[in-house]
Amino acid sequence: MSGVQDLINAIDSGDSTTIDAAFENEMAGRISTKLDDMKVDIAQNMFKSQQEVTDELSADEDLETEQEVEDLDVEVQDTADTPVEESEVEEVADETEQQEV
Repeated sequence: MSGVQDLINAIDSGDSTTIDAAFENEMAGRISTKLDDMKVDIAQNMFKSQQEVTDELSADEDLETEQEVEDLDVEVQDTADTPVEESEVEEVADETEQQEV
């Protein structure tokens, strides 16, 4: 925490060179700490099997997908044996032409 205190003291003194140096030192320390934490995380996960990593990543996605499916209110109709009238075909063709233009 002395880096923050040094920065505050530098700001209080009003010396821009000291402020700049204190800020740079504090940011360098924070970046170094974050990089060290990331290195440890990468080292721990480096030799996990691909399946374990995929399972961990997809667990959250599956929950979201299931919730989205439950939220949908869709009625499905089997139209395989239903005859299509010519007017319906023309309507679809007209809509397709309008979308292409």
